[in-house]
Amino acid sequence: MSTKEFVMGNEAIALAAKEAGVSVVAGYPGTPASEIIDASLSHGIYAEWSTNEKHAFEVATGASLCNQRAMAVMKHNGTNVVTDFLMHVNFTGVRGGLVLISADDPGGNSSQNEEDTRILIHNYAHLPVFDPSSIQEAKEMTKKAFELSEQTELVFALRPVMRICHARGIVEKEDVTYQKKPVEFKNDRSRFVMSAVVEKEHGGVLRPIIRHRWLNQKQNELKEIMENLPFNHIEKADGEVGYVGCGIGYSYLKEAESILDKKLPVLKLTTLPLPEKKVIEFVSNYKKIVIFEELEPVVENLIKGICYDKGIQVEILGRKTFLPAEGELSTGLILKAIESAEANKAMPKEAQSTYIPARVRTQCVGCSHRGLLYALKSVVRRTGAVVTGDIGCHDAGSFQPMNLQSTIYCMGSSIPMAYGIKAGGYEKPVIAMIGDSTFFHNGLTGLASAIFNKANITVIIADNSTTAMTGFQPHPGSETNVRGEQFQAIDPASVAAVMGAKTYICNPYNVEETKKLLAEVVKEEGVKVVIARALCYLKFSREGRVSFEARKVTVDHEVCNGCKICVSDFGCPAITIVDGKARIDQDSCNGCGVCVSVCARGAMK
Repeated sequence: MSTKEFVMGNEAIALAAKEAGVSVVAGYPGTPASEIIDASLSHGIYAEWSTNEKHAFEVATGASLCNQRAMAVMKHNGTNVVTDFLMHVNFTGVRGGLVLISADDPGGNSSQNEEDTRILIHNYAHLPVFDPSSIQEAKEMTKKAFELSEQTELVFALRPVMRICHARGIVEKEDVTYQKKPVEFKNDRSRFVMSAVVEKEHGGVLRPIIRHRWLNQKQNELKEIMENLPFNHIEKADGEVGYVGCGIGYSYLKEAESILDKKLPVLKLTTLPLPEKKVIEFVSNYKKIVIFEELEPVVENLIKGICYDKGIQVEILGRKTFLPAEGELSTGLILKAIESAEANKAMPKEAQSTYIPARVRTQCVGCSHRGLLYALKSVVRRTGAVVTGDIGCHDAGSFQPMNLQSTIYCMGSSIPMAYGIKAGGYEKPVIAMIGDSTFFHNGLTGLASAIFNKANITVIIADNSTTAMTGFQPHPGSETNVRGEQFQAIDPASVAAVMGAKTYICNPYNVEETKKLLAEVVKEEGVKVVIARALCYLKFSREGRVSFEARKVTVDHEVCNGCKICVSDFGCPAITIVDGKARIDQDSCNGCGVCVSVCARGAMK
């Protein structure tokens, strides 16, 4: 029986997993995909936060080899992390339906870059990708992907973008009719042991060649499947310009139609591989084709290739040749594109918008990272140290007023980059700063490499016992996992000590002690690890647990000289300057007292 429910896009994907009879869901937190794990858990599915995306994908694949349906969940940066495994599982194939959710963030609204994972998954790994145009379609595609994964023995990927993951809408909720298969693991080493051995039954051809041939042969089967799926279709209308809407680009195109009150000829394309017959049928009827897709010209290039092979003469415009090559699509941009294409004009250049001062990215009021960053800033000023950064709440220290981290790339890069700077000959101290969740994600191997290569760096692990940046997901250093099960948290200090690093622990709410410790540690030789340990205020204060003794902080206006260091150098949002004097907003202040250490005149009390 079908009912309707108002849900977030990520919840719709989890609901589809439930209706598809999925047994295992594994992922690593990352916006815009983070809510899928908790939502899956709420449906009674085994769900876990793995320590990184590669492990999540491996966990899901292990379940698939037992004939169970499984799903791996990540954002686009995480899909980069799984690429090595992806380039093997595409050769072996799977047993139980296996779906990879690879959520993209066009515009980089909540990411350090913008990236189109269709290129990695489809163009590079030759695996099929669904690109949903709506929340309902994301749900339908997820269910269909499990079915087709089992039919083809291939991983299927769903690539929802931010505007699908975090939008809300009404979806059809259906009963679970899928009967789970018995758990069964069958040994098939000729398939699941990827190694360069010769295959006797294939005339002595190497196994990687045999499996690559198998994957290539699957492509024709996939193309036929895509021709018959309801997710691709042609909408006929008069005109000389045809429009192709891919994924969310189709939804923007339909909204533009509604605004223009005009029916346009449209080809909806939301699958890779493309349905070639439909593409040829559509493009053959027009002089010009305009393609709307997020982000790279993937479909544009594929359609150009089809037209070249078939000798079809048509002008094809898209991200490569007509639309902006970077950033998100929008209905407004598509309206401009339609007007320009119909008038045979180039797209108008985007006018330089007026700069509106934005809020600076910073730590929450009461966050322990602010005390750590301020203490570290003092040491950096005195020593000329370079700080390499990593992904996490603490990375806001690279912006004003701290201006501390000099590099931020991807998960775990801070430590190898730090000792690379030393290896390059930089003589002053180099400090790597990494969060606890990131340390378990991809920092451990970097630390091992630094110790192994006798590096001379200081590593600071900002340990707040949660993955705060993406919504407080637990990690191996937390006290419980996502299922609420208690376990002995893995202590980063103990791990680092066992690996051979000199370890130190400080409470970053105590700025003076943290400053003193860091100043001493950077002088030492070798790999030193400082654990700046304090509970995340935003998460744990709700449980009545904080790592400082709360106090009411006031400003003595007779002592305050209006130097503004507490604002321009420290930057707690609870402090402002009014009538030339510092003022603390008591409604915002959490009483951590860190600012008291900042005011050299002693005006903060």
